[in-house]
Amino acid sequence: MCGIVGYSQNHPQAIQEMLQSIRHRGPDDLGIYCDEGFSLGHTRLSILDLSHAGHQPMEFEHLVIVFNGEVYNFRAIQKELLGLGYTFFSDSDTEVILKAMHCWGEKAVDKFIGMFAFALWDKRKEELLLYRDRVGVKPLYYYFEGGELLFASELRAITAIKPNLALSQAGLYEYFQFGYTSSNLSIHQAIHKLPAGHYLRFKAGKIEVKPYWSIHTFLEMPLFEKSEEELIDELEELLVDAFKLRMVADVPVGVFLSGGIDSSLVAAILQKHHGHIHTFTIGFENPRYNEALYAKGVAEHLGTEHTERILSAEEAREILYRFPEVYDEPFGDSSGIPTLLVSKVAKESGVKVVLSADGGDEIFCGYERYPIAHSLSRKILSLPYPLRAFAGRAMESFGAKRAGYLFKVRNLEHKFNQLSEMLRAKDLEEFYELLVHNSKNYEIKELLGETFPPKSRAFKVGERIHPMQGMMSWDYERYMVDDILVKVDRATMFHSIEGREPLLDHRIAEFAARLPFNMKFREGKTKYILRKVLERYLPKEMIERPKMGFGIPMFEWFSQDLRSLFETHFTPERLKSSGVLNPSYVLRELGKLQRGEPVNVNKLWLILVFLMWQEKAR
Repeated sequence: MCGIVGYSQNHPQAIQEMLQSIRHRGPDDLGIYCDEGFSLGHTRLSILDLSHAGHQPMEFEHLVIVFNGEVYNFRAIQKELLGLGYTFFSDSDTEVILKAMHCWGEKAVDKFIGMFAFALWDKRKEELLLYRDRVGVKPLYYYFEGGELLFASELRAITAIKPNLALSQAGLYEYFQFGYTSSNLSIHQAIHKLPAGHYLRFKAGKIEVKPYWSIHTFLEMPLFEKSEEELIDELEELLVDAFKLRMVADVPVGVFLSGGIDSSLVAAILQKHHGHIHTFTIGFENPRYNEALYAKGVAEHLGTEHTERILSAEEAREILYRFPEVYDEPFGDSSGIPTLLVSKVAKESGVKVVLSADGGDEIFCGYERYPIAHSLSRKILSLPYPLRAFAGRAMESFGAKRAGYLFKVRNLEHKFNQLSEMLRAKDLEEFYELLVHNSKNYEIKELLGETFPPKSRAFKVGERIHPMQGMMSWDYERYMVDDILVKVDRATMFHSIEGREPLLDHRIAEFAARLPFNMKFREGKTKYILRKVLERYLPKEMIERPKMGFGIPMFEWFSQDLRSLFETHFTPERLKSSGVLNPSYVLRELGKLQRGEPVNVNKLWLILVFLMWQEKAR
């Protein structure tokens, strides 16, 4: 894994500064290319071809490339290019990508199986192409103002050159709603993320951004008409190939193992078809969060080399105070803390590449909230919209506080406001968003003084598409890309190790999109087909257990630390200097916490992370 940067000026000093800000992404090597049209930079974490032959930026004739990620099937593509007369001086996938682009142009990307973000500068055409992988495993930010373009693997590299940028109102809303900024947004108005499955063309001071792949293409295709056994066989074959490809490396490789379905499947398939797998897990003293026993049982059954570590609150506390340093824009997912810690454990064990099992929930219907949201939405959205809207407005007029005083139900004020909003949801997407919000619309209005802006629609619904599939599509294009994958990328790269996502092979996503829905969810059981594949490797009793998720006892561990941080940062002066937060609202919510009254502590956590990030950014 690496870090890439670029600037539409001949400016080696700026490139040097950008690279230094993300040196953790690639401590093994550093390279710069500059000409009158564009400057490129690369900081390298050596995974394939550890020699200097893999140095970047890499040139071939009129093309120059900087590349972050892995194209796992590069040897097959290299063989095809050799047959066409190309020669190779290195054993790196970068050279294969460069010469594939030279040979086939933009169509070459269709051949790549992997995770990638790369920039290709064409000196002859004076044109730059930026590509991000189909799923969005690898990050890519860009700044474009007045014909000037900068790009980088992380936001901090751009702000090193462009400090004091204005905040994005849309990005702020997204952050306080979901705990992250989604789609093409960032926390800065002038900086955007290149969306997954898109490319950017820069020429003559202008840019265009276009898609080259979308999961929706496959959701619209006819469903498979095969027997259950045929589909299970086909998926297993695809999983074996995808997982084995991700073991391609010239350095040690490990697997994060939680003992859940997805990570157990990755470990089981690789142990059988590749062998000598090293698995890692972290545990907690609190049994409510501790999955270490399940992971150990799976590891013993499979015979992997297993490393387990019980983590203390003291270790997690170190990460808590460094959180804004690791996640260089406001990021509120507290599970980033254990992800950082397990990455540290893997690094200390000598592993340079780790496989994570993210993506199964969004592709194979794994979240328990899907059936709950589906059942609830059917009851509410089946009512005529005018009737629901009237009821919602009536509840708003009556007042949540008044309801709380009258009925004396714990936290009724919050529930009253939430139901009022859900009644007025115009469609299933808006309804689902209201369910997954960290902060509800009425809370954000009080916090920021405005309502949230409209968003681009990511929901996929239709006669043939189950409503729960629409929820999965929303999570696949937003939550997974801009929360889960950001979390894993920053956590692993902070410790200078490479994270790979075998379940996010685009071929698996394309296959899953065409599965009949009852192969994903059946009789109340999530991930039906994945469970059937896993039953071929593990006893059923190891599979059938409640889903715990990868979390930590956040507020038990940090009750005193958080209270101290809240009280340090939530002062009238600091809140006012933020320029965007309503001090009276934040102080009122803090007062509830101090008095032991019901309060959304996660909302306070999001405010804290934002203030800590803003203080560091200044």
